[in-house]
Amino acid sequence: MMLETIIKLFIMQIAYATEEETDPRSCFSEQEIECLEIQIKQLEGKTEKLKNPYKSSDLKRYIWVIARLGGWKGYLSERKPGITTFWIGLQKFTAIMQGWILFKDVSRR
Repeated sequence: MMLETIIKLFIMQIAYATEEETDPRSCFSEQEIECLEIQIKQLEGKTEKLKNPYKSSDLKRYIWVIARLGGWKGYLSERKPGITTFWIGLQKFTAIMQGWILFKDVSRR
């Protein structure tokens, strides 16, 4: 489990640093992507500068969410989020994901 987390962190850091689009399924499952899409609505700000600027077909869209959960402010003029920010964000997202799975499981009954 720890190795999977470390690999995800490196994939996120590399994908965020490159210019080309990366498939989000290389890092997140379909269920995680669905949860991340809901998180985008919560984390986007009111101004255009605080909106997620990436397409849903790009891994950067979901890395943006992880970085915001990790404490990054979201401004593109700011320094890019680092590995520590991704680590904190991934920990928070794991907790959110567990709650979301529990909610979906309970709501089906």
